[in-house]
Amino acid sequence: MAKAPRPWIVTPHTPIQKLEDNIWTVDSNVPGTPMRRRMTILKRTDGTLVFFQAVPVDDATLEQIRAWGKSAYLIVPHDQHGMDATPFAEKLGVKIYGPKANEEKLRQKFNLAGTLEDIPPDPTMTFESVAGSKHGEAMVIVRSGDRVTLVFADAYMANPSKGLPLPLRLAGFGGGPRITPIFKLFYMKDKKALRAHFEKLVETPGLKHLVPCHGLIESNDAAGALKQALATL
Repeated sequence: MAKAPRPWIVTPHTPIQKLEDNIWTVDSNVPGTPMRRRMTILKRTDGTLVFFQAVPVDDATLEQIRAWGKSAYLIVPHDQHGMDATPFAEKLGVKIYGPKANEEKLRQKFNLAGTLEDIPPDPTMTFESVAGSKHGEAMVIVRSGDRVTLVFADAYMANPSKGLPLPLRLAGFGGGPRITPIFKLFYMKDKKALRAHFEKLVETPGLKHLVPCHGLIESNDAAGALKQALATL
């Protein structure tokens, strides 16, 4: 019997952080773990909103989001990253999308509306799969004027070791920007392809922010942080 979807449960989270005029974020803990997670909200030129990673939020935050734009799309980066996707989609009336390479597994878990390629195009954002990942992990390239933001799920993490629980440090999640041992062991299928993709991203014109689902946002030296992560590959 299939496991029943997790209900809408609001856990403690940060206020909305307005990173750019078209990029908001909310941070929370992964329920039941000491790992932090981040939902990134992107506003398209037509006023609709794209959510990258689902995090249930309190009523006041929900009203802020609804006032900002019409909720339309939820990106589940891969099938292991959708704990709150179903209740979130039902609560906000959004449709769920994910990477083509992971479509079969995503459909087993979620009411999938389509893959990344099915999302209507927008000049301010591009949806990609991380090259070399087993499940085609989704990422987003977002343009805010002449500045560019890269939004990641698990391929790029940036958890500082300070304050990180010992089990997570021992598992290799700490130490700042990196490609974690867990990702390399379980989610990477082609190291060369992954390296080439990250090297291409380093050269992105106007690169300003790196926004991981797990870890600190980098806005001072995004290219340098990506190079630091590459050194761990």
